[in-house]
Amino acid sequence: MAENLLAEPIISIKRILELIPQKPPFVMVDTLFTYTNLTGTTGFDIPEDNILVEDGIFSEPGLIEHMAQSMSLHRGYHGFLAGLVKPKTGFIGVIKTVEIFELPKAGTKLKTYVEILHEIMNVTSVSAKTENEDGKVIAVSEMKTVTID
Repeated sequence: MAENLLAEPIISIKRILELIPQKPPFVMVDTLFTYTNLTGTTGFDIPEDNILVEDGIFSEPGLIEHMAQSMSLHRGYHGFLAGLVKPKTGFIGVIKTVEIFELPKAGTKLKTYVEILHEIMNVTSVSAKTENEDGKVIAVSEMKTVTID
């Protein structure tokens, strides 16, 4: 297993915002727990006033966006290690698979594991697995993200 290249988790939202291109109110990650070149673990404490919370429940698009932003945070930290000052902008190119087993309530702390499967030029294939605070898997996906700058 690759060595975690983070001395300690990044929990400052100010620092997280420096690593991702997304800005409030569309931020769906707030912690980077672990980082290796090909894997990472992120977190998100779902606020009740989140733009993708409906009737106290984090929506399907919210979970998908959280998984995509988990990848974005991983890539942002990768760029930081490479000396980039600004995170690159990207978007979901293709969602190959997504399974949502349970929608979490606002206030739930999510933990998401991302793994880069393939990377060719500006297209990255990534898998993601999201757990609730009890460690129960609530969503999995495989998607391709495209970096545009």
